[in-house]
Amino acid sequence: MTNASHSHIPTFSGAFRTNLDAMIDLFKRGDKGPAGKTIGFELERILIDRTGTPVPFEGKQGVGALLECIAKEAEAQQGTCERMIIDGHLLGVGYTHTTALEPVTVTVSLEPAAQLEVSVGPGHTVRALFEAVEAFDQLVADALATLELDARLVAIGYNPCVAQPEELELIPKDRYHAMDAYLSRRGRYARDMMRCTASTQVSLDYETEQDAQRIYRMATLLGPAFAFLFDNAPVFRGEPAPSMARSRIWHHVDVDRCGIVPGALEGLTFEDYILWVSSIKPILFTNEQHITTTTGERYTRDIMSERPLAPSELMHLLSMVFPNVRLKGFVELREMDSLPPRLAAACTSFTGALFYDKCLERKLAKLLRAWLPLGFNDIDENDAVLARLQLEEHGWEACPYGVPMPELARALTTIAKENVQHGTCCGKQATQTDGEAVAVPVVSSTPEAQAFDLEGIEMLERLWRWRKLPRDMGHQELLDTLA
Repeated sequence: MTNASHSHIPTFSGAFRTNLDAMIDLFKRGDKGPAGKTIGFELERILIDRTGTPVPFEGKQGVGALLECIAKEAEAQQGTCERMIIDGHLLGVGYTHTTALEPVTVTVSLEPAAQLEVSVGPGHTVRALFEAVEAFDQLVADALATLELDARLVAIGYNPCVAQPEELELIPKDRYHAMDAYLSRRGRYARDMMRCTASTQVSLDYETEQDAQRIYRMATLLGPAFAFLFDNAPVFRGEPAPSMARSRIWHHVDVDRCGIVPGALEGLTFEDYILWVSSIKPILFTNEQHITTTTGERYTRDIMSERPLAPSELMHLLSMVFPNVRLKGFVELREMDSLPPRLAAACTSFTGALFYDKCLERKLAKLLRAWLPLGFNDIDENDAVLARLQLEEHGWEACPYGVPMPELARALTTIAKENVQHGTCCGKQATQTDGEAVAVPVVSSTPEAQAFDLEGIEMLERLWRWRKLPRDMGHQELLDTLA
């Protein structure tokens, strides 16, 4: 037997054990007391010019030039701005935007085909996060004017302007080129995922490892419903798309690193999650000196067994997996399509109001007991996969876990509204000292922030009451209808 063969046998000693413990420690640093919990979201959008053409990275009026203008505008307005130079190019910008409620960290980055991503937070109020996105959009508008480029950011789950993903060029980032080469051999829609899709992602804090397990379990159970309710991909490869197009794409990217992490519904520990990550080929590795190399047939566990890794190197390895729910020192929900900013904020309020409730599962089981007499106790990963397939095929007529989808949507909005309106959790009045009864979605709130959260959830409630999804309406029509 060769040394290469031995490298695929996991060991729990030496450098591997050191790195395993270091990753667990990174996750434990994410623990927040009730009063310290925050929330954040990321919004990816596609820049499309007035002719209906996606704006490429290169060129005097390209996304690269736009990012340079955004950096200059941010420096002028905020006084300072971090420029993220990767592989010799400006590929990201970071700054702090001050709102009346709180300062918000804003990070701007680019997805593989120059989709523009703005990440806001973490923060204590969703309203402040939304205001930071609005301010960013004004930065973009100013930068577009400077470039004399007639274009706009479009919030949509799949690029509506292309018939094939290869029509879109990758940005000059080594990571994306290596991923494109590898994943395109693993899944027939991998290039669609990288070049054509755009999402909304919500990040949640947890108080303890046990709390992370609870959030992770419920996010996995409700993930199919979230993918359906926030479906905003009416087009696929230039043709009308089937329901949940982006969800379907993820089925065909890389089965090893995507989907449901084994044990997600059974109390996934930090170590369980890291051992799953260690069983995946990372495609590439970026070291502490920011040098990126491809990893070939090596697994993450092989790299972890070589030497103690720096925190940035460990975080890189954690970033090379794409499950439905991801752990990165917080819980990241990745199911939702790109949404107009106000709807993305509503999605964030809705998500926080649900998952920061420690009794969410119990409350749902009570409201849905006519269809789930045993609650969610006997539901396994196969049921979660089946729920997704049913929603993809039958939409509003589907019965995920045996529950009619309209009833599930109604139960979720009922719980979310109650939590925002009354600040109750587990049937008790919220306090700042009782860890079991902290106001949700966030613990530092004001009447203004609370009203914003409630307004957003009620927007979603009206939309779903009419059995409508974001994909069913144009951008302005959607906002007018929900106003």
